[in-house]
Amino acid sequence: MDIADRITAPIDQFCELAGIGRSLVYTMIGDGRLESILLGKRRLIVLDSYRRLIERQRVAPQVSSPRGPRRIQRPQILAET
Repeated sequence: MDIADRITAPIDQFCELAGIGRSLVYTMIGDGRLESILLGKRRLIVLDSYRRLIERQRVAPQVSSPRGPRRIQRPQILAET
């Protein structure tokens, strides 16, 4: 089944699809950015909630991180003397 036809996805498959980790997925469920359902003990992500999240991100103005821009540390090159 094509991902466009799916309604839900298990956490592991969703993480692979979205390219994010389980911790972030559970954080996003907790703060309401993602919807999920429980079937027995199995938690499934409602993929329409992910599609809506993407659309909100696309139309929202880009806001910088509260920690400021990320700086890449470059290795120091020691000069030979």
